[in-house]
Amino acid sequence: MKIRKLFLGDKDGQSIVEFALVLPILLLVLFGITEFGRAIMVTNILHTASREGARLAVVSAVSDTVSVKDRINDVLDAANLDLGKTTTSIVYSSSDKCVTVTITYQFEVLSGGILDPFMGTIPLRGMTVMRYEG
Repeated sequence: MKIRKLFLGDKDGQSIVEFALVLPILLLVLFGITEFGRAIMVTNILHTASREGARLAVVSAVSDTVSVKDRINDVLDAANLDLGKTTTSIVYSSSDKCVTVTITYQFEVLSGGILDPFMGTIPLRGMTVMRYEG
């Protein structure tokens, strides 16, 4: 009876072992959710900036890419995105009477040490096509 109580009676170490086994999975899920949320937020900002640029392009009478890029950069700068990681493309199509604005951003994964397969940068893109008014 004493031997059975000696081996089966104390379960204090069991919870520590279970926590050590579950903690890496919990951290992986937590950081994955955080990074996925950040990626969705940046994609939403890219779509907003491309929509703002396309709207300015279709409303203005001339094909002024400088003011469109300035407007896009204002939106991206207000969202604290690094402008050095963005690539902007503005295409005016006279046959279709539309403007296509595409913004590509190199999204950097912050928790790279935890999420090793996703380390580095992931290209995210926001694109808007609008027809000329009038």
